[in-house]
Amino acid sequence: MSLAVLAACFGYYVGAGFAINLGYHRSLSHRSLVLNKHFERFVVTLGLPAGTPVQWAGNHRFHHANADRPADPHSPLDGFWHAHNGWYIGRKDAPTCILYALAGPLRVLFDGWHRPRSNQQYLHLAPDVSADRYYRFVSRPGPYLVCALLHVAFFFGSMWWWAGWGGVFALWFTLALVFNLGDAIDSVAHIIGKMPYGGPDLARNHWVMGMLTLGEGWHANHHRFPWSARHGLLPREPDVIWLFIRALCLLGLAKNPRVPSERAVLAAKAVEGAEHAVG
Repeated sequence: MSLAVLAACFGYYVGAGFAINLGYHRSLSHRSLVLNKHFERFVVTLGLPAGTPVQWAGNHRFHHANADRPADPHSPLDGFWHAHNGWYIGRKDAPTCILYALAGPLRVLFDGWHRPRSNQQYLHLAPDVSADRYYRFVSRPGPYLVCALLHVAFFFGSMWWWAGWGGVFALWFTLALVFNLGDAIDSVAHIIGKMPYGGPDLARNHWVMGMLTLGEGWHANHHRFPWSARHGLLPREPDVIWLFIRALCLLGLAKNPRVPSERAVLAAKAVEGAEHAVG
């Protein structure tokens, strides 16, 4: 496999992480910063295989309000595979979930039909997202299916034309990796790692997840300060998306990123420590 193909796959990996973590998560779901509207729509469009914008934001907000409690849509307390990706398709059995996890472009095509028709019960929690005509349009079943088809046709068609089947399989692996790292935030990041704030949810910080997900893996930080545009809040917690945000602010494409002070973060950890000492 050529270095050019590896570079292209790495670019896809970073671009997908940027689109989902910045566009869907920190901008749409939490309004942690203000992106230029046209740029925000462009970023979200790149990440459309992640799901419809209105459903994604509404479901994520409900998850934060009910994290690791009975109403949580995707807690590992209901089973690892349910949390990892089974909740998308209403399955908890490992064989089906593993096939879905490895499906890559086939998953994008399946989701193009399925995602706008499932898990729609929390749309009311994202009225600001649905108020945007573009996000409302691409969240509809027909347009979303077209976007899924175009995504697969463009990226995988281009890779086949350029690098043949070896390039296609390399991109397939990359897409499966992107999907599973995102899914691991719901599963692995609620099972493995440190809980510096003591809960009440099970969100954890782990340096491996933090690195592989470009900063999203500092998940305990995120659950304690969900409104923060920065997830790696303390030294030795690298957050690549936060570096992107700082660059976008310098370019005039982003403004008003919200971040807790280091004192506030340390105070939250101190309160947790005191509660454990009393207990």
